[in-house]
Amino acid sequence: MVTEKYLDACAADAGLREVMTKAEFPEALYAAWGKYFLQRPLFCAEDRIRRAAADVAGLFDLMVSLPDRLFGGDVRAYCAAIGADERRTGLMTRFTGEQPLYGRADLYDDGTDFRLLEFNVGSELGGVDVSEINRSLLAMEPFAEFAAGHGLTHVDTPAAMARQFAEATGKESPVVASVEAVGGMSAYYESLHRSFQETMGRYGVETVYGELDDVRVEGGRVYLRDRPVDLLLRYFSVNQVARDPRNDEYVELVTRAHEKGEVVLWLPLNSALLSFKTCLPLVSDPDFRADLSVEENALIDRILPWTRTLTPELADLVRAEREQMILKPFAGLAGQGIRVGWEQTDREWAETVAACQGGDHIVQRRVDPIPEPVLNPETGEVENWRAVWGIFAFPAGYGGVLCRAVPPGSGSVVNLGSKGAKVASAFHY
Repeated sequence: MVTEKYLDACAADAGLREVMTKAEFPEALYAAWGKYFLQRPLFCAEDRIRRAAADVAGLFDLMVSLPDRLFGGDVRAYCAAIGADERRTGLMTRFTGEQPLYGRADLYDDGTDFRLLEFNVGSELGGVDVSEINRSLLAMEPFAEFAAGHGLTHVDTPAAMARQFAEATGKESPVVASVEAVGGMSAYYESLHRSFQETMGRYGVETVYGELDDVRVEGGRVYLRDRPVDLLLRYFSVNQVARDPRNDEYVELVTRAHEKGEVVLWLPLNSALLSFKTCLPLVSDPDFRADLSVEENALIDRILPWTRTLTPELADLVRAEREQMILKPFAGLAGQGIRVGWEQTDREWAETVAACQGGDHIVQRRVDPIPEPVLNPETGEVENWRAVWGIFAFPAGYGGVLCRAVPPGSGSVVNLGSKGAKVASAFHY
């Protein structure tokens, strides 16, 4: 495998071993992400990652069909089934246009298939600029030689986004505003927006950023402060808007402007209809699957672990199979509130299952990822890390990956809040 060959090459060549510490990264990218950089990129066979991306697209199509197939086209009934309250339902059904495939699916590689953990559908995606690491690595002679010798390629995520924005606006060089909710621009988020701005500028897309109350409409044009923009890239979520009514008039303003063709809102809030964790139990449910084709059922078997909404009827099974079960709250973000059975005793797990039976948790069967060996630069030892592959899925297809990884002893959740967590780019062979 390429991973083993890379580690062997690093052991023999100090120049290759040190590329991540000596490469010249873009300034804003490094400011936002540098402290999280893993010591090496990850590697994957291109046919496997593209097959997984195709399965993600197929799963998206099944999710889009849920209101029609299960609720006779009644979107409000679907919203009730996924646990959306009236406030969120109103926001998500305000616009009824097409739901383009745009999101990031987080998966484990079990050595045979990529298996889905979460599907982040919507425009508020982090890490689209991390693939820029690859440009800096390829500018380093030791890495460039290794890449050439092993036929390594990669997908440039920002370039894929730039093409999408050009197509959506009909402009070769659109002006894009990345917009947070009112009061949502923390110092950390601003560093991410600056990196995104720097990155997209290399692809001919001017980017400005701000909050919803910085947006205004004048003379049939939409402005972020004093800059007319062609596309509003939505980084505010339905949950943020639902919690804070200060956003309401501006959400209505940009939605009307989108409907009138004065700006492209990427994406309208109806994309959040697919962002609830409860969509996955609906797809996995036997009643839904009974009406699917052989091919559709095979797709679900490949990519989606057994997933259900936790109900009293399932409690005995979930308790009995403690070492294979994970509980996730409907509204949890960044791994918050996740409980895993194999880290608890039988008694603790029984108490956990009882406490989570209020209808606001899903339960998913465990996936064991293959290890990603990483050379520890301080000890010289190779350690087995656990990695999540975040596949970007765009209307035009596969858009590259954002990888996150944690070292041994960091717990069962892989996110940037985990102990020692890092991010990595990826190359294909």
